[in-house]
Amino acid sequence: MRSHLSDERTKLLKQLSDEELDLFTLTGGIDMETADQMRENVIGITKMPLGVAENFIINGNPALIPIATEERSVIMQASIGAGLIPEGFTAYTSGNIMLGQIQVLEVPDMDAAEEAVLAEKAALLVDANTLSRSRKAVDLQIKRLDTAVGEMLIVEIFTDVRDSMGANLIDSMCELLAPTIARITGGRTLLRILSNLATRRVVTVAARVPAENLGSDVIDDIIAADAFAWADPYRAATSNKGIMNGVIGVLLATSNDTRAVEAGAHSYASITGTYRPLTKWRKADNGDLMGTLAMPMGVATVGGVIQSHELAKVVLRLMNVETARELAIIAGSVGLACNLGALYSMVTEGIKSIQD
Repeated sequence: MRSHLSDERTKLLKQLSDEELDLFTLTGGIDMETADQMRENVIGITKMPLGVAENFIINGNPALIPIATEERSVIMQASIGAGLIPEGFTAYTSGNIMLGQIQVLEVPDMDAAEEAVLAEKAALLVDANTLSRSRKAVDLQIKRLDTAVGEMLIVEIFTDVRDSMGANLIDSMCELLAPTIARITGGRTLLRILSNLATRRVVTVAARVPAENLGSDVIDDIIAADAFAWADPYRAATSNKGIMNGVIGVLLATSNDTRAVEAGAHSYASITGTYRPLTKWRKADNGDLMGTLAMPMGVATVGGVIQSHELAKVVLRLMNVETARELAIIAGSVGLACNLGALYSMVTEGIKSIQD
């Protein structure tokens, strides 16, 4: 197997012990006993190819990025896109704040209920923070919604979940506070659950492609293709799917919740009321191509499946990732690279070049 790998990928695998290499090539990091403890009604274990995307420099650091995907060309497009960006990607995250929501129905006096909740805000946060020593609720807000079944009150809890995804903690916080919310509002609480639209956990990635790397005609065509996606949700859907090819590949390789991140991404793409691309491309004054990506990225490096999936632990170590912010930055950079790689291929050689 190793004789067919590039020097860089060979170097990557040489960091592994024989036992860790077996996780990649034999067991996939999970056995039937572990799988049965993780999920109900287990009858088998699926496997997926795990490749490495090359040419990445993220915030000044070279990186080889493991990507799990069944789709041909995803890793190639990520590597092509990254290779067009000699100075690499610049990326940051807005934090690790996730949102929980408590739905309150049948409120007799909305104004009084809102005032009562806000008056108890400090005490409610104290109660919520009895559930974790390190991950803390940091804010509580209220909104009123006019719906098909009448007006309802939504109490929202914002929690710094740090390096976890946060779903279990936030759901528990909402459950804990619901009886108090019902008492002080005089209403009936119904749903008490996390939101996957993580607008306070957004990763932003930027990249510059020198004009001499592409030529002005190709840059103009990439910008025109991007404009197509911004004007038409049918094209935007496929553009975002290409971005998520890379993002989900990173999340699968690290045993993160792909459905949560994808739901947040597509919700964020339509938050203005019109479905838009997650990326934007423009021409700089000097003719260079400038690209950005912004999307929610509720990922984790601790807790959940990661704790029991041995392969995920090794993948995180190979990426030199310890924190959720670091993982979000890598996943977002891969998403932008996939988008650029696909656009470049489509405006030069055409879609068939991606599929072959």
